[in-house]
Amino acid sequence: MKEIFEKKSKIYQSIREYFYKTGSIEVFTDILLDYPNLDSNIYPIELFVFNEKKEKIKKFLHTSPEPKMKKILSQIKSDIFQITKVFRNFEGSYKHKIEFTMLEWYRVNYNLEDLMEDTKNIFIETAISLYKKPVITYKGKTYDLTNWEKITVDEAFYKHTKIYPDNIDKMNEFLKQNEPFFKESDNWEDLFFHIYAFYVEPNLGVEKPTIIYDYPPQLSAFAKVENGKGKRFETYINGIELVNGYDELNDPKELEKRLIKDLENKKKEGFNYPLDLEFIEAAKNLPQSAGASLGVDRFIMVLLDLKSVHL
Repeated sequence: MKEIFEKKSKIYQSIREYFYKTGSIEVFTDILLDYPNLDSNIYPIELFVFNEKKEKIKKFLHTSPEPKMKKILSQIKSDIFQITKVFRNFEGSYKHKIEFTMLEWYRVNYNLEDLMEDTKNIFIETAISLYKKPVITYKGKTYDLTNWEKITVDEAFYKHTKIYPDNIDKMNEFLKQNEPFFKESDNWEDLFFHIYAFYVEPNLGVEKPTIIYDYPPQLSAFAKVENGKGKRFETYINGIELVNGYDELNDPKELEKRLIKDLENKKKEGFNYPLDLEFIEAAKNLPQSAGASLGVDRFIMVLLDLKSVHL
């Protein structure tokens, strides 16, 4: 057990050293927020605090440092990073925790390709700090972290299902053929996530580390949309998602539109959240940038070949 904690400490040290030597500023943002992070399928933890007047106030534990960091980025327009605890409701499995650790970083004047290379470098240098070479073993397979597969969402869907995710009829047909009790749906997102989670994602990164990119615009989150594709990517090793990166949206009107859509969807589920207008305002001054988050607990699990994120 001591060896695991020593290696875990080395991983944190390596990540920080990488960002320091590449010119990033380490920032520290509040965990307790007045406004929740708004993101599809992510739900914040709510709690109440009392101010100096003994007034009861609702707060939210952040699910990501993204809004606060983008407010900083809009002001200083420099590369920044942070390693912090984050909290999400309805999480739990060998690769999920309600409280977990996240690395979040932003690079000014980077595009998505630049950020992909940046991400690879984090993986390579961290592995070298542990094993003196950019090679790891996870679940009985050896991975060379200098050798990655890149595949679009459309390509990955077709490779593993023989259908594309732009056709709701074909997605329904695929699920009916593979699941005897499946009931047809007209909800595109539900169909996409069902097929992605059970038929595509487990196959990503099995043979070599994999970057999947060019998402349907409906799933662009806070990434720009160009040529009908959300400019975001995710990285996988042996079916485990580790990084989620965006060519960052800096259009305040489009950001507001996406945030309101999520508010409305959450309201239908019984969650009534306020809108962070400061976050929208910050987008007006957000420079051209690309940013990503890395689940540190999962990263440690894969690097150290552990069975779970629960140490």
